Amino acid sequence: MYTNIEEDRSYTVVIVAAMSKYNRAIGMNNKLLWHVPADLKRFMTLTLGKPVIMGRKTFESIVEIIGKPLPKRQNIVVTRNKDFKYDGVEVASSLEEALLIASASDPTEIHIGGGAEMYKQSLPYVDKIYLTVFDDQKEGDTFFPVFESEFVEVDHTLPYKYKNINYEWVDYARKF
Repeated sequence: MYTNIEEDRSYTVVIVAAMSKYNRAIGMNNKLLWHVPADLKRFMTLTLGKPVIMGRKTFESIVEIIGKPLPKRQNIVVTRNKDFKYDGVEVASSLEEALLIASASDPTEIHIGGGAEMYKQSLPYVDKIYLTVFDDQKEGDTFFPVFESEFVEVDHTLPYKYKNINYEWVDYARKF
């Protein structure tokens, strides 16, 4: 089917995510746990003009919040639902197919925008992770996968504060 994704790859695969430092939670009831303006702006800045691959539930949660697909990005939704269609969105039946669709436009980066299953499936392909780590122990039903043995921290901000929540931006690169 879709093989040889790694051969002669001219793009970088990047995860952009936010999680609790205590329990790795990223979501609850198909919703983000945090809505911090600076974090949302960082996501926008990192992904603008680039392909963003996401699962169907993540896509539906985005549409619920902003009323449309992510603007000024190639939105690619991975779903097993063969009848799924949405204007302005490309549909793939697997992560590998989504990567091939995204790579057709010759991007320098392809972003994985969630959710948990997409993060987990994409880890073998991922080169960089841009993670917002919240010092907040919110309950979640969706969690970021363990990745630390395969990646090294390359950048780490001092803590930021929004209302009563502290958070940091931590960037990782794959170990070679």
